[in-house]
Amino acid sequence: MTRFNLSSMLLVLSTTLSGLFLVQPTDAQDGSASAPIENKLVLYHSPNVPDTQKILAGFRKKYPSIEVETYRASGEKLIQKITTESRAGKNLADAYLLSGFQTWLLKGMGMLLPYSSPEREKVLAALKDPGGYWTGVYWNLEVLAYNTKMVRSAEVPKTWEDLIAPRWESQIALEEEDVDWYTAILQLMGEEKGKDFMRRLAAQHLQIRTGHTLLAQLIGAGEFALAPTIRVHQAETMKIKGAPIEWTAIEPLAPNPPISVSIPKTTSHLNTAKLFTDFVLSREGQTIIYQLNRNPSRSDVPQPVPRSAKIRLMTMDYDQIVKNYRRYADEFREIFSVRR
Repeated sequence: MTRFNLSSMLLVLSTTLSGLFLVQPTDAQDGSASAPIENKLVLYHSPNVPDTQKILAGFRKKYPSIEVETYRASGEKLIQKITTESRAGKNLADAYLLSGFQTWLLKGMGMLLPYSSPEREKVLAALKDPGGYWTGVYWNLEVLAYNTKMVRSAEVPKTWEDLIAPRWESQIALEEEDVDWYTAILQLMGEEKGKDFMRRLAAQHLQIRTGHTLLAQLIGAGEFALAPTIRVHQAETMKIKGAPIEWTAIEPLAPNPPISVSIPKTTSHLNTAKLFTDFVLSREGQTIIYQLNRNPSRSDVPQPVPRSAKIRLMTMDYDQIVKNYRRYADEFREIFSVRR
């Protein structure tokens, strides 16, 4: 999942909120049972083309009469395109498949239509908006990974406070944009206790690196002992290749912002957009997600790493995070001395 450019995103959000006329949306589910199905769907998406085409192949097989057009770009560029089109009065997209943060920005701008798909019932609670504005399709989870040659089983941290032990001074690494983890800890502990914990953790002289893949590789190489934000699939891939790496979950964990499906308020093909939403959230659509080696959002579809399905997830207040993200990012950078 590609990380967003924070400054650009927040600039887009602030300028768009001041430039858009926000209309109160109605629930997209109203009157859907007998509504006619349009023969076209325009999808804007940020996931890679091969993955999206496999999802759409399943959708086309089920609904062969529907013509599907796609536009793919990074999440940041899609936000810019969507807001530019909105200001120009153009209503081009019928559905979005975007990372969670971009979706939350669109919700904050009043640009999404809530739709309570019947398929949402089986989606994990931590991966869907209570109001139906977005629903996770697949997701990542970051866990605490460690080098098995440097960390004995009895030493593996079991709580976040365990990271403060003198044993781990200069042996912990963070990614320079681990703001998501920072916000999760603050919600878990409460802001004051969370910030106090982060300051004490920073006093451990953490090593800051760029990129989670690099972090995982450096753990495997013994550059440092552990890192709390390594993605499960990265650790598992390295284990398969023989690297001395293992992982544990300090529960509850907050999932990474999921790739989510949502419907724009200005969709021209509402019922087709709802069909697509239902499909990607159905067991059939989620099985395709599993076959892509991604983590399905449904509780009744297996995970590529079965062990990760047993991890207890926490539900985040994403609206609060988006509202205060600039402050959280500034705090993270100040506490951990991360240069812009």
